[in-house]
Amino acid sequence: MRVRTSPEKNQQKQRGLSKRALLQRAGAAAAVVGMSTAPANAAEKSAGAQKPYDVIVVGGGNAGMPLAIFAGKRGGRVLIIEAAGQLGGTLFLSSGQMSAAGTKLQKSKGIDDTAQIHYDDIMRISKNTANPEITRLAVEGNGATFDWLTDNGLTVGANHPETGTTHEPYSRQRYAWGPKGGLSILEILDKQIKPEIDSGRVTVYTGTKATKLITDSKGAVIGVETDGDKKGRFMGRNIVLTAGGFASNPVMFKEVDHLTDYNDDSYPYSQGEGIKLGVSVGGYIRGGDLHAPLFGGILSDDDYPSPMLQIFRPWPPSRPPFEIFVNTEGKRFLQEDVPSHDVYEEAIKSQTKNCCWVVFDEPIFNAAPSIMNPKRWDHEQYRALFNKQKFFHSADTLEGLAKLAGFDAKNFVATVAEYNAGQKAGKDKLGRTHMPLPISQGPFYAIKLHSWKYMGFGGLAVDKELRVIKQDGRPIPNLYAAGEIIGSAATMGRSHCGGMCVTPALTFGRLLGSKMLTFSV
Repeated sequence: MRVRTSPEKNQQKQRGLSKRALLQRAGAAAAVVGMSTAPANAAEKSAGAQKPYDVIVVGGGNAGMPLAIFAGKRGGRVLIIEAAGQLGGTLFLSSGQMSAAGTKLQKSKGIDDTAQIHYDDIMRISKNTANPEITRLAVEGNGATFDWLTDNGLTVGANHPETGTTHEPYSRQRYAWGPKGGLSILEILDKQIKPEIDSGRVTVYTGTKATKLITDSKGAVIGVETDGDKKGRFMGRNIVLTAGGFASNPVMFKEVDHLTDYNDDSYPYSQGEGIKLGVSVGGYIRGGDLHAPLFGGILSDDDYPSPMLQIFRPWPPSRPPFEIFVNTEGKRFLQEDVPSHDVYEEAIKSQTKNCCWVVFDEPIFNAAPSIMNPKRWDHEQYRALFNKQKFFHSADTLEGLAKLAGFDAKNFVATVAEYNAGQKAGKDKLGRTHMPLPISQGPFYAIKLHSWKYMGFGGLAVDKELRVIKQDGRPIPNLYAAGEIIGSAATMGRSHCGGMCVTPALTFGRLLGSKMLTFSV
């Protein structure tokens, strides 16, 4: 598989939340939580740069920070190499949603849950496509990780944990997050890592990119070459890749996850550099074929990848649909009131260019509750966008609407007539039961919806000990990986399982640092 860097176009785009704006925001957040990004500490200066570290961590985010914290607490000498100007990675943008079984929070509310029940839920939701070994490692450790965070000050919503509403619900209430999203987690990690940095056990080089893995004559990884603020060669007994995924690299997204990258809202340093390092020494990528695109993205423009303008994604149990969805052919392709985001996601993936249109008329516009989020637009706010914003269309006739929007007019007119007949008879062809109004009175409206993503599903293959492996299953000596770099499919399969991105990353970092890595002190 070819793995290339992003095209120049992607490097230079400054639309929406630009890299500069995001990093300014991240820097401000780091200042608020007291983020430490110390230069070389006294211990390193006295020991000399050639003394091997016990652990070199490439990437200081969800997995890298807890890894360094726990390895430092064991007395290990740890180096974090971070390309960005601060630690934290995607936690600056993440909602910080976590899922864990058997936690103190659950027990305090009388919720009976176990790692096995959590595992069974993941396998059910993922249709048995999540990696069994990696998923089991995650769910068996997530509870202790969550308790560690709450024991050290993390607070979550008063109604937490929940079963989940933005993805397929769990069978138990185990879903929780802090009031500041990912920053709630980052505050705890920062407090925990600061004494390790101050003691000299952990050294942090920010603004520094790992450019090459150093190997010995037998293929074991023994060090890292870097460029940037701290250029050099650093030797280590254990090298752990925790540098995140490739969600901001549209070329790599296409090659690995086999889909067009429509939206440009991911962490700008998610360029897949850590994955390429692993591949360069014999590792391989798996899981990209399992990507489950999200539904309902409204983009700012068609210069893909584009910043997201808004999201239109109904959740039938709380806001049943009044509208219909049609594809490029002008046909319905989905039972709109099915209570499953997974069905929505599977459906949009099979549509031409992974897009569709939500269609309604004036009476529905007036009667249906607004579900625009996260900006919570009211009706008048988005009414003003029709025929002014590229993906908002309105016309007095169905034929005119199809022409403006760009889907098949003949099929569309027939589709609406068929839906209206089913609505009147109370029997829909696709099985829909919530049909309060026909689509019959102009003006008519259509909003184009794209699939979207916030992460990649493919990643470096690892075994149950988180060692990076070759295609024959043999581990690459001394090389490990954790976090989004191993691919979201490892713990979610072909689905979105609530909390199973952030929590496994934290857990795997904690496990590696606390017991899985071997070093003498």
